[in-house]
Amino acid sequence: MFAGGCKQVLRAGDRVRAHFQNRYGQKSSATDVGTLLQFTTGEVEIHFDDGAIQCVSKTWIAERLSAWDLDLAPGDIVYAHYASGKGRTVNTDLGIVVAVLDGGRVRIRFQDQIMQTIPMGWVDQVMRLEPGDRVNAFFKVNDGRGAKSVKTDMGSVLAVAKEDVYIVFDDNVEQNVPKTWVCHRARPWNLNVDVGSVADVHFEVGEDGRRSTSTDIGIVLSEPADGRVAVQFQDTIQQTVPLGWIVRLREWCVGDRVQAHFKTGGGDKSTDTDVATVMSSSLLEVELYFDDGIQQSVSKAWVTERIRNWMAEVSELACGDVVIAHFKRPGNHCRSVQTDRGIVLAILPRGEVSVTFQDDITQVIPKGWIQAIATRWSGQRDEFARDKGEVVPAEPGKRPQRPTPVPSGSVAECIICMDAKPNGVIVHGETCHQSTCFVCAKRLQRAGDPCPICRELIDQVCRLHGE
Repeated sequence: MFAGGCKQVLRAGDRVRAHFQNRYGQKSSATDVGTLLQFTTGEVEIHFDDGAIQCVSKTWIAERLSAWDLDLAPGDIVYAHYASGKGRTVNTDLGIVVAVLDGGRVRIRFQDQIMQTIPMGWVDQVMRLEPGDRVNAFFKVNDGRGAKSVKTDMGSVLAVAKEDVYIVFDDNVEQNVPKTWVCHRARPWNLNVDVGSVADVHFEVGEDGRRSTSTDIGIVLSEPADGRVAVQFQDTIQQTVPLGWIVRLREWCVGDRVQAHFKTGGGDKSTDTDVATVMSSSLLEVELYFDDGIQQSVSKAWVTERIRNWMAEVSELACGDVVIAHFKRPGNHCRSVQTDRGIVLAILPRGEVSVTFQDDITQVIPKGWIQAIATRWSGQRDEFARDKGEVVPAEPGKRPQRPTPVPSGSVAECIICMDAKPNGVIVHGETCHQSTCFVCAKRLQRAGDPCPICRELIDQVCRLHGE
């Protein structure tokens, strides 16, 4: 069927080179180019480029020139070849899909209002408009008749009907024009905008409210409606702008390191920016912990850049994890330059964690200060093979025995100081854990901290002698 014995799956719309029936109904010696329309078990219907339509044997197809895999629907704007007196044209024209028919055909209304039923394989490009798309289109001139302009202008799509599209052009003129007046889609709308999203947005300027050349950072205040959203900019001015005026989203979340403006002594926006860690956010504001130890709630629009994507670098935290983190310097609570090892004691609200560092100092720090997880612990209690943590029944005349402690996770060193052997046994109720050295275990008990493995309150600390 194909040269070289290559097996290919043919579909309606494919462009092929095939033999055709000559005047005697026999297989031609030459081949011609055509478009596949439909199939039967042994035959295929081909629309040849000279306008002839024939049903021929599948074995008459010599090669597939191109595969067709476009998805058509009524209302789509397409660039398609059309039928002329000499068959299929070389060039394409702009048209609207009126109906998708059976037998591999499609009905299209072209710019000159001529309607044709053509093979779907004659469609080269599809443009399915959506609200928010940036397009280059002709517009209605102000001559009282609404004639089509000679030149085109840029605009944003507000709404799409079957044959018309509602566009607000960049000079803030809104018009409903035929879809065939859209020449080019400069940028498809593919942003997922929610209430509270921070984005780079064009804004209205001048008395006529035309689209600005530059963008500003704004906060989305409403869900998209009629192709528009309400936005509050850095200067607290609110405008309702087309979706297409949103250029990109500024994505950051709790724990991320960002560059942001801060409040000056009078509560005004600073000229410079500083580095901070995101603690929490609301609809309009974000709580930041700046590296100089100052904590402020500022407008989301004051965040200019994300420096570090914390969630992408550090997996979900759990109590008992050994982490490498920055700490608060004594006095001013500034973020330290160097890092230290510590163990996570608690995950707190508002983007904070409680960490006990190697020097036995416990601090509440922004979780974005954690650089990496050194060791992850499951936080589950150990189950002892003999009695699953229950008290061993005493024989008559003897005291009951506690279970023999087993090192948690068979650790070779203390999970707090990461240096000494885990010879400290932390007893809580009828169970115990051995994961720290005796010195660190006593420090936890004195500080009133719970067991680092199961978070139970510490009743007693014992030293394990021998190996």
